[in-house]
Amino acid sequence: RKPTDEQFDGDFSLRQWVAEAFPIAISDVIDRLLLNKSNNTATERSAVINDLLVMIMEIGLSCSRVSPNKRMDMKEV
Repeated sequence: RKPTDEQFDGDFSLRQWVAEAFPIAISDVIDRLLLNKSNNTATERSAVINDLLVMIMEIGLSCSRVSPNKRMDMKEV
C-alpha cells in the first residue's frame, strides 16, 4: 500500500496498518517481489525472511511512534 491509499484517510495511518499486521501477518504488508529474491528453498526462505522482517518491522514501528519520547533511541537501533 502507498501512504496516499484511500484506506489511510482520516485517523488510520500506514503505521497503524503495519502495527495491526505485526507480527503474525507481517508478510501481508511486504512487497511480494522482495520475498522472492532468494536462492534458498521456499521453506528456508520463509522462516529466515519472516524472522528478519519481524525484527526490522519492530524497529520501524518503534522509531515511528507518534510520541518522540516513546521512540527507540538510535543507540538501540
